[in-house]
Amino acid sequence: MRKLLILPVFLFLLTACFETEKNPQRELSTLTFSSGEQQIDFEVETSKAMQELALGLMYRKSMPENQGMIFLFETPRQTAFWMKNTYIPLDMVFVNDKLQVNGIVENAQPMNEKLIYSPARTIAVIELNAGIVKQKNIHRGMKVMHKELNFQ
Repeated sequence: MRKLLILPVFLFLLTACFETEKNPQRELSTLTFSSGEQQIDFEVETSKAMQELALGLMYRKSMPENQGMIFLFETPRQTAFWMKNTYIPLDMVFVNDKLQVNGIVENAQPMNEKLIYSPARTIAVIELNAGIVKQKNIHRGMKVMHKELNFQ
């Protein structure tokens, strides 16, 4: 009986490790939202290569509260995201070519394949844990600063 119990636990742990290995955390850098005196900092992973953009936060089981991911695009565009293979509910913040928040989608549901469209002229999308946008009062018009976010 004990051997029968050990096998499913082993398989579960093996699967969890495999999924994390499919998408390990990348290097973190500081991203700042600002408006007047208000300044909110996060540590984010950067996705700009095609494979990184496609993978995003898929297969991650959790993310620390003060962390997220920024997706960077070479030119302004309307883009679409989905939550396929994403286990964490997320807030999505869209950034325009003036480096300002131009759209927000709160609480995108895990594993949902419905497309979430950005506003036009989006050059970056920032994914944070669901609820953070409301908790930190992140809103449209806020300035966004990141070392790789330098649109001319």
